[in-house]
Amino acid sequence: MSQISPTRWLHLLAWLTAIVALLPISVGAVVTTVDAGMAFADWPTSDGQGMLAYPWLKSTGDQFLEHGHRLAGMLVGLMTLGLAATAYFTDCRESVKLLVGAILIGVILQGLLGGARVLADQRYIALGHGLFAAVVFSQMGVLVSMTSQTWFQQSPVTDPARTWISLIMGLTLLAVLSTQYVLGSLLRHLGWAQAWLIHPWFAIVVVLAAVGFLITGYRTGSRTLAWASGLVISCVLCQAVLGVATWGVRYGFPQWGVVAVQQSSLQVAVRSLHKVVGLLTFMTTVLAVVRTWHLLPATASTPAQLSRPVLSEMGGLA
Repeated sequence: MSQISPTRWLHLLAWLTAIVALLPISVGAVVTTVDAGMAFADWPTSDGQGMLAYPWLKSTGDQFLEHGHRLAGMLVGLMTLGLAATAYFTDCRESVKLLVGAILIGVILQGLLGGARVLADQRYIALGHGLFAAVVFSQMGVLVSMTSQTWFQQSPVTDPARTWISLIMGLTLLAVLSTQYVLGSLLRHLGWAQAWLIHPWFAIVVVLAAVGFLITGYRTGSRTLAWASGLVISCVLCQAVLGVATWGVRYGFPQWGVVAVQQSSLQVAVRSLHKVVGLLTFMTTVLAVVRTWHLLPATASTPAQLSRPVLSEMGGLA
């Protein structure tokens, strides 16, 4: 175990990189909310000036937001380069090195997507830019977990069959949540009418799937999975409340005398927060599924060895 113990500095840097990554994510959410994505028609320059040469602090409005988003993205890129170098020289696990490499490639691709969105002036690319951010940020969350001491000290499960059920339920929740995330992005970036009709009601399916994951997580007997599934449903419920609030500030509730004020500070803040918390919810769910999978080697070699107990247990749940 001592040969694969994570390096403390790598873990701290992974944490710092993930936290800093919330800067371009949060500012990007505001940029989308106020429709400031085309504040500049050029990239990687801003009005013909270099990234660091542009007088950002003297700018205002959409240009202040968009260039701040670009600067934050550049900062994440530099930190990811440092993270990759640290992982290469300090952690002997190939899985960690591969994950850091994937994160570095993802950050580079994310920057190129942002540039392509500007140069092509296409909202579909902006949609892909927003969706891919959730993938890269989730990888960062997994790296934080894999480089922590708790990765090797997880509470064991008492019933292998129930662990597989929890994994299946977690993957189901992840699929449902991904669908909801795409629907929300279609609504934000493209104003897709079908998403407007489906997205609010599909949230009920997400909540039910999260409840199922919570129940199966607790039934494994592992404190680790109980805590992870509990955190997931907390994020899902918080996101659901924010969804109702977003509807209120966006469309209002005329029957209750609530009138929406378009592009008000409250509306921009709530809508942007809804986007950020949605991404955090997605990342938390990915991490919970990975944690569940990580416990399985200690309980069984292959799913086939537990197929009958799993089917029996799922029949009991039904």
